[in-house]
Amino acid sequence: MYPTLCSLLMVKNTEILMEIGFNRLEADVYIHLITHPPSTAYKIGKQINKPTANVYKAIESLAQKGAVIVEDNKNKLCNAVGPNEFFNHYEKSILDKSNTAKALLNSLENETEEQTSYAIDSVPLVFERFRSMMRRCKTIAVIDAFPKALNEVVDCIEDAAKRGIDIQVETYQPITIKGANTVCTTIGEQAIGHWNSQQLNLVIDGEEHLIALMDNDLKKVKQAVWSNSTYISCILHAGMLREQTVLKIMKEIDNPEFESVTKQVLENQKFFFNTNVPGFNKLQKL
Repeated sequence: MYPTLCSLLMVKNTEILMEIGFNRLEADVYIHLITHPPSTAYKIGKQINKPTANVYKAIESLAQKGAVIVEDNKNKLCNAVGPNEFFNHYEKSILDKSNTAKALLNSLENETEEQTSYAIDSVPLVFERFRSMMRRCKTIAVIDAFPKALNEVVDCIEDAAKRGIDIQVETYQPITIKGANTVCTTIGEQAIGHWNSQQLNLVIDGEEHLIALMDNDLKKVKQAVWSNSTYISCILHAGMLREQTVLKIMKEIDNPEFESVTKQVLENQKFFFNTNVPGFNKLQKL
């Protein structure tokens, strides 16, 4: 059983290294050097049963990656750089390259804004798109989210609130979000049980929207769409706000002051004519 377990661990480690950019031989060589004394490329090839010429190339590539160091003498013994040291260096290298690539690609972005819709099939991308939308929100964000999905993005919602963004959130369990106006539906648990999923809906500035439904474990996207359609975003903006207003009124049904409280809620209702919604202003100019 022990050899089998070791083999499984080796395969898993190899797969992980390949996921971050190693080829299979590089992964095999690096793992071998971590678990064995320093050795020459020739001996390593013999020990892992790989062609010597290929092992030399793998050693050279690993050295360039910072995963292996080679003795500066005639022995040319190869030694693995410890995982902590290597990955600290490697993560910084990847981050630097990512930032450079991001800056270059941003400079190539088409300045012509085309209004369209895109499907999103990745859960991490759903959350990253939500965060990027919150970062570029200018005036108002309207949110409708189930608990697990909402917990993933509370920090960026609070960051936007600190910038003075007007944030209106419909929740399905009581939650405190600093700086945001929240209303919790009275049938939250029933809704969560009925859907057996996690939804995350956002409209910013009446200009773009994200509508996402993920599985309950936040592992798979059932359906998700992002769009910068001004018209559809304005419609969703208005509809989501109206639903939040209805929920506020429903919560006051047993209030002896129901009439006056309801009147106040309706007076505070955000319409296009009494709020500054960039998308609506843009729509009027089309």
